[in-house]
Amino acid sequence: MAWRALSRIFASLATLFIVIALAFFLMRLAPGGPFDSERPLDPEIAKNLRHIYRLDLPLGQQFLVYLQSLARGDFGPSLHWRDFSVNELFAHALPISMRLGAEAMIAALAIGGALGIVGAAARPGWRATLGGFAVDVAAFIGVLLPPFVIAPLLQLFFGLTLHALPVGGWNEGAWKNQILPAATLALPQIAIIARLMQASLRDALKEPHMRTLRAFGLSPWRITTHAIRAAILPVVSYLGLAAANVLTGSVVIETIFGIPGMGRYFVDGALGRDYTLVMGTVVVVAALVIFFNLLVDLTYAWLDPRIADAEGR
Repeated sequence: MAWRALSRIFASLATLFIVIALAFFLMRLAPGGPFDSERPLDPEIAKNLRHIYRLDLPLGQQFLVYLQSLARGDFGPSLHWRDFSVNELFAHALPISMRLGAEAMIAALAIGGALGIVGAAARPGWRATLGGFAVDVAAFIGVLLPPFVIAPLLQLFFGLTLHALPVGGWNEGAWKNQILPAATLALPQIAIIARLMQASLRDALKEPHMRTLRAFGLSPWRITTHAIRAAILPVVSYLGLAAANVLTGSVVIETIFGIPGMGRYFVDGALGRDYTLVMGTVVVVAALVIFFNLLVDLTYAWLDPRIADAEGR
């Protein structure tokens, strides 16, 4: 297990370095620059700005300077928000995005897992039919409708029709302002987790040792409880991808709902060609995605020790 953890950590660091390098050079090689505008700057002013932000250095040297700053935890000054550093912007935006992402993931696990268990474990009859129907409906809505379609529909129904929830804004993190964006992020993951849990639990309940437990007279609920540990493995393996989908989806959702999170700053930075802001967002999101995948990988090995044993041999 320790060797598996060390090898995964090394691979994660190598992956993060490759992502940083690709993002850095692609940003620099793309046409345009942070000081381009409809009214061109005086050439001398533009030259001084490029010197101040070290954009006049050779590309390889710029990359080394950026890596040195990154090693100190400094993402550099924002080229668009001139009065703030990227670290200051992230200190305000990252907790908001993490909060929405955590709420969406918790809701997806709780609701999707419950729907999958009900759909798979219910006895034949109207309960099983209703559970399977609920899973199918959730999958249909969550998979076929992308978040940028779900978000306006929720705003229209709950905000403009029922006047029950605000259609946008953050309002210092008021709970009403979090419901619609968190629900929009959670719905696709609810659908996928429900289908994974339902299919996996059905297969687990058909295993020979489950028939043995029934022969010993265990209640259906206790049998289902035993089967859930095996059935949850595919769900755990999907959580890394789910976290990536939630983090990348927040770019669109935060823009639609006007939430001052990482996604909104990423859009502003991309439109303004703010190299440091876009790079900082890429680094933070990539690091979070890699961390979640590493955590899921280690959790998967802990739940099923046969994986670690097989790699150890």
